[in-house]
Amino acid sequence: MKIPTRLIRCEWPPNDGVGPGNDRFDQIYLSIQKEGIKEPIVINLQWRVMDGNHRLAAARLLGIDTIDVRVWTETEFVE
Repeated sequence: MKIPTRLIRCEWPPNDGVGPGNDRFDQIYLSIQKEGIKEPIVINLQWRVMDGNHRLAAARLLGIDTIDVRVWTETEFVE
């Protein structure tokens, strides 16, 4: 399912390297810029990122308004 990037909460302070200037982040940023986001991020029922902080940060910097997510309900994934 697609949801607005502005509604997703991420860990604060963010994980180390979630920002420009970090090699891993920069690679993800360039990949998303060229090919888009290939794998949905995973959020929980409180709309917090469980997996995909780098992808979310890159999407926001690139001005991507909506993003595919998988929701973990603590018992199963909802697509």
